[in-house]
Amino acid sequence: MQLSSTAFSKAKQTLADMFGGVSSAPRQGWNLAARDIRIEYVHTKMGLFWAFIEPLAIAGVFIALRSSGSLEVSGLNMPFSLFAVSGILIWQTFFDGMMMSLTSLQRASGLIGNYAMPPESLMMAMVFRSLFLLCMRVPIVLGLAAAQGLLEWQNALLFIAMSPICALGGVAVGLFFAPFTLVSGDLKLAVGVIARPMLYLSGAVFPLTGGLAIFKHGNPVALTIEELRFCLLSPSLSHILPLFYVALGIMALFCVSWFAYHRTMRAYV
Repeated sequence: MQLSSTAFSKAKQTLADMFGGVSSAPRQGWNLAARDIRIEYVHTKMGLFWAFIEPLAIAGVFIALRSSGSLEVSGLNMPFSLFAVSGILIWQTFFDGMMMSLTSLQRASGLIGNYAMPPESLMMAMVFRSLFLLCMRVPIVLGLAAAQGLLEWQNALLFIAMSPICALGGVAVGLFFAPFTLVSGDLKLAVGVIARPMLYLSGAVFPLTGGLAIFKHGNPVALTIEELRFCLLSPSLSHILPLFYVALGIMALFCVSWFAYHRTMRAYV
């Protein structure tokens, strides 16, 4: 009985500490994310333009392949170049957010210990950085759709409103696994190795047909990619509702991850 009472008291104290750190988290997280972005590009002449280069290069490659007739897939409701570019950039945003969160423990000791920064500020910094990457990629997808005469302004607004799901989902998954990296240093590498092939098993590059259709079931990343494409070109309630369900799942995972992440930071960092 005493053990359960002690555990309850610790959980209650953790929750109070968590919500106490929320008040300063957005401002400190924004400053930390802005500092990281400045450091990353401060010694470059083109600055933030470098953030556009990778998605531009990906778009350019698939446009060239489509124009040359070297790569085309039938049965799609959009040009293959738009299908592949949108899928890759959505998946890459999820992956980047996940890996940033997963590796955040490496920098947490200095930031939290030296600057009295709550764990929530570091979490918000990862959210802002992931959204920054998303902001660099969404215009490429919209621009490609517009160039092919497939974009309507209301669909563009819906796509912009729904696309943060992939960024926040990646951060939530990374936060969930981050505490386990203290137990095993192999986990970070294992997650990266397992996640990269999922680019091709989530319908990002090629449609999941035939035997590969099994990977669509219970795969929220594949579902998000597919439904965001529909939101871009032919949205309907049947495509928007699944994204809301994914968003609810992300919120639930984020709450669990937040609690574990906070406890881990306070106990071990």
